[in-house]
Amino acid sequence: MGCAADAPARTLVMGDPQAPFARVLEVLDANHALGADGRIAPDVVLVSIGDHFDHDLNDPVAAGREGVAVLRWLTGHDPAQVKLLLGNHDTARVMELIGVDDQRFAEARALARAMRAGQESEADFERRFPDIPTAGLAGRDYASYSEEQRDLVMELLLAGRFDLALVGRLPDGRDVLLTHAGVTTREVALLGIDAADPHRIAAGLQETLRRACEARRADWARGDHTPLSLEPLHVAGRTGVEGGGLLYHRPARSDRPDADAAWEHAPDRPRRFDPRSLPPGLHQVVGHTGHRKCKGELGDAWLSEAARRRPAGGIRTLRVRDGDVSYDLGVSRAEDGATDMILIDGEMSRVSPADYSLLELERLGEPYPRRIASS
Repeated sequence: MGCAADAPARTLVMGDPQAPFARVLEVLDANHALGADGRIAPDVVLVSIGDHFDHDLNDPVAAGREGVAVLRWLTGHDPAQVKLLLGNHDTARVMELIGVDDQRFAEARALARAMRAGQESEADFERRFPDIPTAGLAGRDYASYSEEQRDLVMELLLAGRFDLALVGRLPDGRDVLLTHAGVTTREVALLGIDAADPHRIAAGLQETLRRACEARRADWARGDHTPLSLEPLHVAGRTGVEGGGLLYHRPARSDRPDADAAWEHAPDRPRRFDPRSLPPGLHQVVGHTGHRKCKGELGDAWLSEAARRRPAGGIRTLRVRDGDVSYDLGVSRAEDGATDMILIDGEMSRVSPADYSLLELERLGEPYPRRIASS
């Protein structure tokens, strides 16, 4: 059921739940989001920012089962109370890996791990597994993939349980766009939108998802594993090349001395974006990138002293104002002329539940029409 009619709703946004089911419940409990029955409390609306799989490289098979348990539990709640955003780990199950069965993936994962030990080469992997973009996807990024996960994601997409974007309002009154990894000027241009309006951008992204799922409904109903396509916004990987774009990219400083070759990646599938390419005036809430990764990608010059000292986790604000960039802990106070990206991937598997904060919103925006009309 949704929130009780006489109960004031608390709207909470949870960073990437890439953790065992028990840890997810501990985090929710620590944030007073569970009721006495162990389910989401009746006065809470919960948004998951996406990425529900792949938290343990040491035991990927068990991690895969945990991811299924988390996703089934979340979607066992009323859609008005629990909302799920798509992450790249979710979409990979119905894009890059949709045609791969469990036995073949286990073989690919084993070969990828042998490569890490220097026993095999990338050329060997591409020759044997041309249907899996890179060894890194099999051995690291999506190592817990299973057919059960794929089928669950397909089912939830067709039922309209995943969103590509939502709009919320912060307690200070600012409207924010919620997506898994954020929107830059690239995505706004691809949507054909001429203003940094979170409502228009969210509507465009939702329509993109609706059309993509309807284009696959008949195939999936027949058991044909045709990959979902969100191109050109989000581009799946292909043989020898990782994907990029909407659900893959992360903030990084392009002009720092040690910037890696990711900046030379094909422009149709960017893996990084410079914060100065964020749409001016658009405030966003995203997951995808934890604090440890941000520190490495952004470099010390933009980090506050508190951000430098913190080893992992936490809610953080990446701010652009008049061409200057700053990165600090917490949700920064509203400031005229500032463009804020609030990052909420708190590295759930690495920090204690008591140290993992959910982001509180005043509310979500008015619901969009259902993405998928059941046929």
